[in-house]
Amino acid sequence: MKVDSIIKILNEKLELKSQESWDNGGLQIGDYCSDINNIMLTMDINLKLIEYAINNNINLIITHHPFLFSGLKSIDFSTYEGSLIKLMINNDINLYSMHTSYDMAEYGVTHSLAKILKIDSYEVLHVVNPDGSGYGGIGCVEPINIVEFAKQIKKLLNADYIKLYCNKDYKTVRKAAFCGGSGSDFIKDAIAKEADVYITGDIKYHQAQFALQNNLCIIDAGHYNTEYQSLQNIKNILDTEGLKVTLMEVNTVNEIIL
Repeated sequence: MKVDSIIKILNEKLELKSQESWDNGGLQIGDYCSDINNIMLTMDINLKLIEYAINNNINLIITHHPFLFSGLKSIDFSTYEGSLIKLMINNDINLYSMHTSYDMAEYGVTHSLAKILKIDSYEVLHVVNPDGSGYGGIGCVEPINIVEFAKQIKKLLNADYIKLYCNKDYKTVRKAAFCGGSGSDFIKDAIAKEADVYITGDIKYHQAQFALQNNLCIIDAGHYNTEYQSLQNIKNILDTEGLKVTLMEVNTVNEIIL
């Protein structure tokens, strides 16, 4: 199957949205007419993942985060980016990414995160598009103590650790907002929609402080942990098409807890 056919399938099955103007998803390296035998799914790429692709005859890598995000003015093989580009081109590896188009997709990051968190019914947290799609979600949960809820989220996301920002450890959670990846931009949305807690990643000190001042607890479960589960949905779709797919659960940002 060719690259363009695979992209069409993903667009249809995931119901991808138009990416944000500042984003740079899509075909990053390669040829839409390339015949694809083996596919790798990963959140990001690095040297080890590309070497794995070469050794396992993978000729299409699909990432969530774009490898080429801002414009390149030159491709210098002595740089990290340049060396990876050279490796991929020399080994006929195509690279395709779905970033904000997948974040906002009907069956994208938010949909997958809601399933993992066992929030069966939710509305979009921050609407972007005329059809009502956008980032994150918010829904009701069975009443539960905030600390117990945080422990439950840690287990559901299979996270090594999480951060709970809350100044009332006796608080009861009834309404939870959530957003995969970096969701700090939507703290105000969670407050406006009267969420008791907001589950996301990459929260800064003053952002947490602002949330607490507005009676919103935050569970920072990490950028990777709140997004990578969504790759399984992509794998399931491609599996049904008879394609050979390898899902790499690799966090390319190594966090060492001392």
